Amino acid sequence: MAEDLGNKLLAGVEEVGLNEIFEILRLQSEPSSKSWFNVPQLDRLVNETNKESNTTSDKVNKLGQPVLELTSTSPGSGKTHLLYHLTALAVLPSDLGGEESCVVILDTDGTFSIPRLAQQLLLLIKAPSSTNQEIDDILLSSLKHIHIFRPQSLASSIATLTTLPTYLFDASRHYSLDRAASFIALASASAYYWQTKASEENAALFASTAAPLSKPSKHQQQVPAAYAQLTTALRSASLTFRCPIVLTSHHLGGPVNLSTTPHDYPANPSHALRPSLPAPLSTLPTLQLILTRLPVRKFPAGISLEEAAREAVDRQAAVEAGKYSCVVNEWGLGERVLSRLHTLGDGKKGVGFRIGAEGLRVDGGGENGD
Repeated sequence: MAEDLGNKLLAGVEEVGLNEIFEILRLQSEPSSKSWFNVPQLDRLVNETNKESNTTSDKVNKLGQPVLELTSTSPGSGKTHLLYHLTALAVLPSDLGGEESCVVILDTDGTFSIPRLAQQLLLLIKAPSSTNQEIDDILLSSLKHIHIFRPQSLASSIATLTTLPTYLFDASRHYSLDRAASFIALASASAYYWQTKASEENAALFASTAAPLSKPSKHQQQVPAAYAQLTTALRSASLTFRCPIVLTSHHLGGPVNLSTTPHDYPANPSHALRPSLPAPLSTLPTLQLILTRLPVRKFPAGISLEEAAREAVDRQAAVEAGKYSCVVNEWGLGERVLSRLHTLGDGKKGVGFRIGAEGLRVDGGGENGD
């Protein structure tokens, strides 16, 4: 009887490492509203959704590290520019509003532009009294703490994440040993979707048509899928460096009508895009944001040439304003989370920003965004 009771109690015991216990105690002593990305509007959204994910059994979320996904249904929606902004805020000195951290970027799309990133850094370096030489020194010093990798396949991305500790903990290979990692970005997570899908379908076709010469080995049967390996590598990197993960992705479901208006956030109060990334990667994000460029109002039907000419100046100004919206993807979020998000600020579950020739500015962003 006592032995049966002991076995039942033992079965309910969950084993955790001592490092995980220390991490949980550390997080309990920290304030619940943490600045993850140094953008107040974004951090509020992250904190509200991360509270909910901390109650799940997902180990990376249980330890408090958010996973942010920036997705869009069409190109040119501002995902990479927002990533430039977050990167700049992470590496700049604290007296300029930065976090003095380092950032790791996996540029799988090959679209991460160093000149455009430098432009964003210059926009945030607000030192009117500084000389050009001082500004250049700040710029070059900040760029040294941005580590960009350009893997050419999904397997290469997984290998890069797996060997990341070896690189970052080696003081002879970079200048960031004394800096914490602000976040690790995978841009984009959907880069090798069709390539990987074609490879898996070809392998399945070959396996179905080839003569079964021998029974598959136990090792072959236990090899995890590529996206499961990628998810595990991202979780491990997040735990190792105690930092968030940022994913960018193009929604593979194709363009959809987000009911956007030219002057505000999307008018439709419900925005729910079914995740298009393969599982289990699609279940990793704790917050998904949909980015879109706000359209310029079209000419009304039947407008005269004179009226069109009068509106041309205003329309050109609207185009140059470059307004974008970044709203919470409500797919899979509970009513309690949606209710909390709706009470933030003025009830808008998102962030507005503008992209111009000089860089990105967050609407209402104070010293960092305006």
